[in-house]
Formats: sequence, C-alpha cells, structure tokens
Amino acid sequence: MKPCTEVMADHRTVRAYDREASIPEAHVETMLRMAQRASTDATAQLYSIVRIRDLELRQRIADLAGGQRHVLDAQEFFVFLVDFYRVSSLLTFRGEEPGHYPHLAFLFGAVDASLAAQNLALAAESMGYGVAFIGGIQNHPRELCDLLGLPPGVLPLVGLCVGVPRHRPPLRPRLPLDAVVHVDRYHPPDRTHLAAMFEAMAPISSSGDWLDVLRRYFARGGVMERREEAFRRVWEEQLKDGSTGRA
Repeated sequence: MKPCTEVMADHRTVRAYDREASIPEAHVETMLRMAQRASTDATAQLYSIVRIRDLELRQRIADLAGGQRHVLDAQEFFVFLVDFYRVSSLLTFRGEEPGHYPHLAFLFGAVDASLAAQNLALAAESMGYGVAFIGGIQNHPRELCDLLGLPPGVLPLVGLCVGVPRHRPPLRPRLPLDAVVHVDRYHPPDRTHLAAMFEAMAPISSSGDWLDVLRRYFARGGVMERREEAFRRVWEEQLKDGSTGRA
C-alpha cells in the first residue's frame, strides 16, 4: 500500500470503471472496518452505511442521482447515512428518553458520516481502487429514504462509488492554501485574492472559467437552490418532526 500522504495527494474522482474486474470481499471488509475507525463524537458513531448490491436498486439510485452511470458501473456503491435511530434505540432499550435536538443531530451525524466516508475512500485508494463521491443522491431524498427503508432519525448524506479504474483522470486543481487557511481569525478575501482564486481554479472547467461551475451549483436558480426544498421537507420528516429517532 502507498503511504497515507501519497494516497491523499493523488486523490482524484474516478467515474470510469472496468466492469469486468472485481474487488475481493476481503478488501471490501477492510474498507468498511477502516470506515469504522474514523473519529466520532461522544463515542456514538452517528452514521450507518448501506452497501448497495442489488443491481435494480442501484439502477434506481443512479437514475435518482441524475443518471450517473458510474453508480452502476462501479464494483461497489455505498450510501452513508446520518443515523440517530440507533442511538435513540439504545437509550430506550436501557430506559432513557432520547432528547430532541434535530439541528445538532444532523450536524454531528453529518460530521461522523463524512469522516467515515473519507476513511473508506482513503482505504480504497490505498489499495489502488478509484472512488467518486455522489452528492446527486440529494436530488430526490424522499424517494431514496423510501427505497432504503429509512426510519425516523435516519437521513441519506452522500453516496460513494468504489471500483477498479478503467483509467485515471488528471488531478483537479485546488485553491491556494492561503485562501482556505486563516491565522487566528477569519480574513475576508479582497478583490486581488478573489481573482487569484478564479485563476487557480480555471483548469477545472472546460471553458477555462471556474465561474461556470460555481454558477451551476451555487448561484440563484442553481443545483443547490433546486435541492433545498426537497431536502428541507425530508429533514423535517426524518429528524425534526420525527424527533431524533425515538424507537
């Protein structure tokens, strides 16, 4: 296996997988065990992972995520969940009443699930596999909750493809370090810094302008704004109105 820093430095999103190849079950188990070694708040491990093996189910998820073919082509596909149902069930089992804190439930569960997902991705990459995180599962969160049979207190966060790469795409650029690292307090960027950020990220777009990507996702009428209402409804149903997963 590669050294950890080398694996991190070589990270890239892989969307083309060798469909004829396979991943040994022992490798998948190692990835899942490494996911479990991620840090977690208050020992609670506020996440669950659904390994999607049924191809019809995976096709349905791929469709909901916007027709992302690599969800179907990858050897493995996982959905990471914010999970307060389990900890609420554990409290109830021992005679305690679960609290009601939906905002913090999502915040801490999302952190735990993200750390576990990143651990699994790093383990996979250290073994030579390619990965791709799938935010598109948030396109239709209600349908995904129903497909996966999620009880109150459980919410889908992100998908993760793992597979044998057909080829490796080039590394994508990142912002200058001083754009994301602040010393002692936050320093809002000035026009010079903003221009430098656009210059650094220009290669990420085929047009040579990072604004095209930012506009698509984060501007008025973009992807995030279109996802917002569906996510809010599911959040209220799964966490807010459904408490934090009382058994």
